[in-house]
Amino acid sequence: MRIIGGTWRGRRLDSVRGDQVRPTTDRVRESLFNLLAGEVTGAAVVDLCCGSGALGLEALSRGASRVDFVDLAPQSLATVRANLERCDAAPETWALHRADAARWLNRRLEAGGVPLLILADPPYGGKAAMALERAILAGPPSAVLVAVLERPADAGEIAAAPELWLLDVRTYGRTALTLIRPRDPVELEARHD
Repeated sequence: MRIIGGTWRGRRLDSVRGDQVRPTTDRVRESLFNLLAGEVTGAAVVDLCCGSGALGLEALSRGASRVDFVDLAPQSLATVRANLERCDAAPETWALHRADAARWLNRRLEAGGVPLLILADPPYGGKAAMALERAILAGPPSAVLVAVLERPADAGEIAAAPELWLLDVRTYGRTALTLIRPRDPVELEARHD
């Protein structure tokens, strides 16, 4: 596994060992960051269920101002730390959080502040994906720049997306990326007139 673009392009990354981890492929990561285009530069990013941290490291390499890496597994966070050190990432540009991703995100969204670019790659087939969906859709749209939820391609649509959000699903083989964006407040106001 390696960084696809930006300052650290080509740098090799350690992977987390074990059958519970499913790293995002280089192809899917490249497609994701092409979709996000100019939204990464200067963004405050969260990498939820971060595993090796490849998504967050890719964001830092492409100019994100800061990335919060969140995972419950100590082994994942140790791998992220090693990868950050390998890339010589400035300490003020990242933080590691050992926490349940949905609970951490709920607290962060409620706290407000700068809108977040949310990258979430929860284990397929588990409750974590549904909990993250709920956390994103229940949060205030003003707290989200864009959220990307990686899911299996056959997972179906996200349950009930309130009218405050726009969904865009892109499929790459067995992987689907669901981009969740807040609707423009002006558009919402016009729809209710």
